[in-house]
Amino acid sequence: MNLITLIIQMILTIPLTIILNVFKAKENRRLNHILIPSMYIIIIAALMPMVKENIYLIVIFEIFVRNFYITNITNQDVEVSNTMFIFESLLSIALSLFTYNYFIGAVESVIPNPEDIKPFIWFLIVIYIVGLYKLSTKGKLEKEKTKTTTRKKEQIIMQYAKYKNMYSSIVKSKNEVINNLTYAIMIHNNYQNPKIYRNINAYIGAVTKKETEYGIMRIKSYNRISDEESIKITISNFEKELKNSKLKENEKINKLLKEYKIEEQQDIQNIYKDIIEFLKK
Repeated sequence: MNLITLIIQMILTIPLTIILNVFKAKENRRLNHILIPSMYIIIIAALMPMVKENIYLIVIFEIFVRNFYITNITNQDVEVSNTMFIFESLLSIALSLFTYNYFIGAVESVIPNPEDIKPFIWFLIVIYIVGLYKLSTKGKLEKEKTKTTTRKKEQIIMQYAKYKNMYSSIVKSKNEVINNLTYAIMIHNNYQNPKIYRNINAYIGAVTKKETEYGIMRIKSYNRISDEESIKITISNFEKELKNSKLKENEKINKLLKEYKIEEQQDIQNIYKDIIEFLKK
């Protein structure tokens, strides 16, 4: 591998960083940060075969660039010290190495030849026919969309009933806004970070001894916190925040979510509304 190739790869790191930041701003899902780098090096290898040797280095360079940007420009040291950032970075590097060894480096050209494209063309034809069929049944699809929304609400209520059964002895603030909002946050956080993901995060945090998000309420701490403890801490913080407060319901919710410092506030408010709607029936 020559120096020119290495320099080009370092330059190609910049577009990848921009792409990841765009996706983070629009939809901050961890899966994007793991998969997008590998897809990016596949595309680059296809467009610029001369730099495909050890092209997985672009992913490694990008992580260092992002680390530098977060630490020195945005001054968010906690984000890069977070165990999930480290875990995601390692997964991203491992996937890019796998992609390079078994897909990019193992072939002369990443771009498929005409024979390889034939199945894809037939696939596009089938997709087009399916698209025409969907257009002809637009009314039916609208009904399905309504059913999907209904099912989603039903799932929220099922999760609400589940957590109420599990944690009603803990979630017992005199302020019902706090109780219902706590359940809404639980439902949202469990969807974003299921139990198995939280257990992995807790294990990594225990090993690295770094500040980590623990429990279903995602409480940052250097010591392990259970789901129950994270709920108690959140309710206690909420009660302190609303002590002697005479705000309206929506104002209370906005104030608490701002204090909770969670980005997906609208999603939680929608879940909260579904819970309130169910309780009024």
